[in-house]
Amino acid sequence: MNKSSALRKGREKPKYYKIDDYLQKHKIIEYIYDFGDDWHFTIKLEAIVDVYYFGFPTLLDGAERAPPEDIGGIHGFYEFLEIYNNEKHPEHEEKKEWLKETTFREYDPKFINEILKYIKYQKTEWDQINHKNYQIINDKYRKK
Repeated sequence: MNKSSALRKGREKPKYYKIDDYLQKHKIIEYIYDFGDDWHFTIKLEAIVDVYYFGFPTLLDGAERAPPEDIGGIHGFYEFLEIYNNEKHPEHEEKKEWLKETTFREYDPKFINEILKYIKYQKTEWDQINHKNYQIINDKYRKK
């Protein structure tokens, strides 16, 4: 089928999806990242926050670091972690040097939320948030 007939049949690839509408309807997204390394992710809707005062996305909870790019899939990542976490491993220093050339970083929720503040959808209602100089002290959604 050529592009013009696909357009007539409504099969044009959409330019964007409204993820919130999709998640509310289906509750789960299966996502494959990097078909070569075959990373599979499941994104599951756990709750809908009705009163959300932030005008940007925010990380409420999480754990661990993301794998570096081109690590060789899940098995390569586990092998990397074994080497990275063992200072006595013969390849430890080599992996540390390699990481300096990548965008890999340790899991840091404060850093992640600082970056997310630049994705603004609406004005944040700071008067509703416990903060000091726009640094969030706590709110009812964040893990204590």
